[in-house]
Amino acid sequence: MSLEEFNDLNHDERLFTVVDKGVFLDNYVTVNIRMNLYSVGKFYVELVYDSEENKIVEVRSFKHGVQPNKYTSHIKFGK
Repeated sequence: MSLEEFNDLNHDERLFTVVDKGVFLDNYVTVNIRMNLYSVGKFYVELVYDSEENKIVEVRSFKHGVQPNKYTSHIKFGK
């Protein structure tokens, strides 16, 4: 599945695809929001969970860019 095909799906179809075909990579947690990062084929998907609403409020998809930086900030790379 391409990123464009994924983006054409509705919200529920995107969630099902991530659960069915995605590989969990990492999460990012703040006071009110938790984001889980998945790899789906050749792109990434963030599921944004709002703890106050107790539901997934957003599905973000991307190939590269600034989004992954929040997940790699805690990784220590050698010199």
